[in-house]
Amino acid sequence: MTPLERVATALQHKEADRVPTAPLVCGASRRVYGVTYAEWAQDGELAAKCMLQAQQLIGFDGILTLVDLSVEAADFGQEMVFPVEDTPHPNYDNPFIQTPDDFINKIERIDPTKSPRMKEMLTYCDILMNETGSTVPVMGFVYGPLGILSMMRSAERLFRDCMKNKEAVIKAEEIITDVLVDYIKAMCKTGVHAVVLDTLFASQCIMNKHMWKEIEGPFTKRIADTVRECGAMVMVHNCGNGVYFDVQMEMMNPVAISFAYTPDDCKDMVEAKEKWGDKTALVGYLSPAQYCFLGTPEDAKQESRRQIEELGKGGGFILATGCEFPPNGSLLNAIAMMEAAELYGRY
Repeated sequence: MTPLERVATALQHKEADRVPTAPLVCGASRRVYGVTYAEWAQDGELAAKCMLQAQQLIGFDGILTLVDLSVEAADFGQEMVFPVEDTPHPNYDNPFIQTPDDFINKIERIDPTKSPRMKEMLTYCDILMNETGSTVPVMGFVYGPLGILSMMRSAERLFRDCMKNKEAVIKAEEIITDVLVDYIKAMCKTGVHAVVLDTLFASQCIMNKHMWKEIEGPFTKRIADTVRECGAMVMVHNCGNGVYFDVQMEMMNPVAISFAYTPDDCKDMVEAKEKWGDKTALVGYLSPAQYCFLGTPEDAKQESRRQIEELGKGGGFILATGCEFPPNGSLLNAIAMMEAAELYGRY
């Protein structure tokens, strides 16, 4: 089977030739091609060249086009810092939204096809689809509206605003969602097979379930509906502890959820498989820090084996890291995950 056939089979909750495996190599791909993080993160053509070589080297079964969590925020006006060998991030000393009034006064409609960073993301997706999309699934990546606001406000201040200035937050989300709808339409024109929505706030460690459903849930529904209307699949990534599978399924009905920790309504992963495994494909959940950065290749291989045995039966499971593969982690650990799938993941 090709990676595309293998993943498609898993998404249909059937057993492929083996368990599909995706270490979520994103920023680490720059090291295969030999460029700096700052160069990789700001040049869609260069990012695509790096990812294509990384996929050929490691052989993973899916490409996630995550660059960093500030792509959209930067285009709305957030000042950025681009370290040479680390993940780009906002200038935390100069948040774009400094007062609650800024939610209304400073968030304006922009064109994602012309804005500096989202435009490069579209180039990234387009090249990947043209070069490898016929055999390897390519998944676009979009941060949710609250996540984007947190990059421009700080999470701590945004939490307070959700309680004290809820109307202003929602007004900003409306404008951001309008832009994300345009962004997704342009992304889907490249032919990406799926769009992954990062809804980090929908987890116990971040936000109350009812608050998330009220404040961000309706906007994620509109975004997910747009993805389907454009002919792509909806996937969700949420690496928060105690992830809310139930309300995310209700709002977005994704074909797959990528996660790092046990859902809030399950006592363990076995129960998660029993409760959710026939409703959405499970993607996860190898700890990037423990097994891909601090651990040895053998550690990564044996933990992969354990998770395959735990969740792989019957299909509907994609072995992956619970979040992005560590940008400076050993790529030998990513290769070890692929070896585990070959050795222990055969159906």
